[in-house]
Amino acid sequence: MSDGPFRRADVVWHPAPFKQPPRERPFLILSDDSHPFHGPEYAVVGLTRTGRPRAIELTPSSWAAGGPGGESYASPWYVFTIKHADVIRPKGALTGEATDDVATAVARMVGVAC
Repeated sequence: MSDGPFRRADVVWHPAPFKQPPRERPFLILSDDSHPFHGPEYAVVGLTRTGRPRAIELTPSSWAAGGPGGESYASPWYVFTIKHADVIRPKGALTGEATDDVATAVARMVGVAC
């Protein structure tokens, strides 16, 4: 795991908060260093292998580093904050364009006209 802060577009493994027993899941970091607690905390969305309506498909070209290892989708409704100390390990990073597409989908879901 990184001792330094992760960056916007990084994908990390973190415990999934709604899974019993606790399991890990990949999360896309959407926040950048303008987040008031950047470094100790990150605003993220969950990634999944399940395609659902309004999920954002992440193709192999969506990845700048690492990769999905299969079908992968971002869930723009699955937004919350994770702690750096709880990150299990890095997975890779999306491209800036793919990250912006996910962020735009999140904004639209909360009523921001994009």
